[in-house]
Amino acid sequence: MKSRVLLCSLLLASGVAAQVTRVSSSSVVSDPKPAPSPGRFDAGADSGANGTLVSVSDLEVPARARREFDKSNELLRKQRFSEALRELNKAVNIYPRFAGAFNNMGVIYAHLGDTACERSSLQTAIDLNDRFELAYVNWARMDLASANYKDADIALRKASSLDMSDTTPLVLLAYSALAQGNSQEALTLSQKAHARGGSHAFAHRVAARVLEQRSQFAEAVAELKLCLEEQPVGPGVDAASSELQFVESLIH
Repeated sequence: MKSRVLLCSLLLASGVAAQVTRVSSSSVVSDPKPAPSPGRFDAGADSGANGTLVSVSDLEVPARARREFDKSNELLRKQRFSEALRELNKAVNIYPRFAGAFNNMGVIYAHLGDTACERSSLQTAIDLNDRFELAYVNWARMDLASANYKDADIALRKASSLDMSDTTPLVLLAYSALAQGNSQEALTLSQKAHARGGSHAFAHRVAARVLEQRSQFAEAVAELKLCLEEQPVGPGVDAASSELQFVESLIH
């Protein structure tokens, strides 16, 4: 009988890091009388969200609020979270209906470990724009981190219905299914995400974990190799590499 794989917890950082909103310059008009702009709203390259999901309120962001928002994003890239939060507060003081800014506040509070403020900020983002796919995804990440799978699944299904082109909800649903012991559903969702194209390294780790549980080690190795091909650097790479070496040792 083959050795049983000792499974460590999948690193949440590999697949559920919160995502921030970025607004393109064409989406913001000048003060003092903001009006709707036809410009594209970019919810972030990693999210897959597109301009059809933005509320009118975010298309009306005044230039002064945008400048504070841009300062915050630059500080976020440097992981200067407290300073980034201060700039976002300035942005929402100028424009209280800035859903993207409240989403980013939620991201910052997640980094700072303040779950109550994270939840409040994301709830405000959703209240301002109930079609804000990225805010639902970040809400789900928050619930996944606290093992609240039921509410995470609700948020992820909502997000998926809002933007079928974004496979992030599918990947996180796969993780949730695995965490709840629904291995077949986890494998199916991982494969569905992969079939839609793009890079889904974390989906391959989820699929590998299911296959390891079934002692299908060769298939698990293939999934882990795909994971590392699609994400050769970044969070979770070392863990995936170690897992690959271990599973390969079970084949010989």
